[in-house]
Amino acid sequence: MTKTLNVAFIGCGGISKYHVKNVVSSPHLRLVATMDMVEAPARERAQEGGADYWTTDLDRILADPNIDAVMVFATHNTHADLTVRACEAGKHVFVEKPPAMTIQEAKRVQQVAYETNKHVMSGWWFKHSPITKRLREVIAKPQFVLFTCRIPRTNAKTGHPHSEDPYAANGILDLAGYNLHWIWHVVRSQPVEVIAMGYGGQATNTSTILIRFENGATGNSVTSLAGGGGIIPKHYAEGGAGDVSAATLRFGNLVFEGTDEPGIVGNAYHNGFDEEMSMFADLCLNNGTNPMDIWEACIPTVIFEKAVESMDTGRAVPIDVHKEFYLPNGELPPSIAQFGDN
Repeated sequence: MTKTLNVAFIGCGGISKYHVKNVVSSPHLRLVATMDMVEAPARERAQEGGADYWTTDLDRILADPNIDAVMVFATHNTHADLTVRACEAGKHVFVEKPPAMTIQEAKRVQQVAYETNKHVMSGWWFKHSPITKRLREVIAKPQFVLFTCRIPRTNAKTGHPHSEDPYAANGILDLAGYNLHWIWHVVRSQPVEVIAMGYGGQATNTSTILIRFENGATGNSVTSLAGGGGIIPKHYAEGGAGDVSAATLRFGNLVFEGTDEPGIVGNAYHNGFDEEMSMFADLCLNNGTNPMDIWEACIPTVIFEKAVESMDTGRAVPIDVHKEFYLPNGELPPSIAQFGDN
């Protein structure tokens, strides 16, 4: 790969602070411009990334012929609209998670990506972690999987309590969408039913989402705004089949029981995240297989929306994945049919 992909940032707060380092370190990416509604963070990211300019004008970014692709790091409720606009403007898109907040939004983005023939990649990076890959090697099809996401009730940056609204920033889809994608990817089966309970009998972030899969396996996603405490960190996951089980604390290690297969010790948490920008460059420049396409990236959205319905109604909610995606050929795309083995 010898070519260079010219990119622009849309949204320069939060996660962009981490991505700019990986863009700069890639020999196949060049940051041309940064855009934010507030000038200060746009200027800061531009200076960090050596960009040609910064702006508060989205139209300038989308009309710039020197920009091949945009990276959407804005607030998550804007991701779908920004992705659609960028595709229609002829740009490839890397969009942070979640790419869509609802199934309707997801179908819209999928249709536009298909019709414009633009690469759209998203950021559920736990899939790329060595921990995930090793677990899937040893336990091909778990019978059960548990994934927890625990954060303190108070936002350390603002001092204000986190909202219990599951659609809010630091809501279920924002934080625990990782849980939902990872469970599906590890189980390697399609979800067929969801039953979920929120704190106080409402649809809340503090919740348990139980997923039944087509192959009989079960997955359990736990989100808590009551903090971790004790030995349990923000992320803890485990799974097993038969006598073999595995567990990981914050993706720093992987421990097996019931097998002589070696686990992993001392994995850096961001292994997988740091490689995303190079993956995106390779996708756009070499037209390869998308490591997280817009269909796969919306699996968490599908399960999340059904879970909210279950919390609201107090009933189990069925899932038919064939009805939850835009399917231009009437068939599930390989990324969904093969559970992310793409």
